[in-house]
Amino acid sequence: MKNKIVLTLYENSRGAVIGDLYVGETRVLATTHPATIAAAIFAMDENSFVFKSGRVEMEFAFPMKTEDLPELESLLDNQDEGNFMSGFATFSQFDFLHPLPWDTQADIHHRVAVHHLGKQLVRIAPLSPPPKGFKKELRNRNKYIYFPWE
Repeated sequence: MKNKIVLTLYENSRGAVIGDLYVGETRVLATTHPATIAAAIFAMDENSFVFKSGRVEMEFAFPMKTEDLPELESLLDNQDEGNFMSGFATFSQFDFLHPLPWDTQADIHHRVAVHHLGKQLVRIAPLSPPPKGFKKELRNRNKYIYFPWE
């Protein structure tokens, strides 16, 4: 692990699960969308992360391995957290730099993550300039970003 990447979860005032991502002790991204969290870890070119729950911390491979899912599940508090982490595990398998032709969202999640991460953390940036309309898409996606605030 190049950096200690830590993922925690919490609920907002409406009960939505927020993925809260840290590098060491520094908070770098919090969002309701697990694909953006996965894209951020992808952009940092990390091969593992620590999931921290109220009970324990456990290190997992990134992308997540199917055989690790039962261990991860044992750390979750409720079904909403399970849904978030199920999505995260799925999105951790994506190659955000070279998405499948039918995937119209992976590039956007990657660009949003890179936009919000500090430049010093990004090792895998998009290969092309932002598409037309990205600023509008970013404003829309920022409704679901809890940190950093813009």
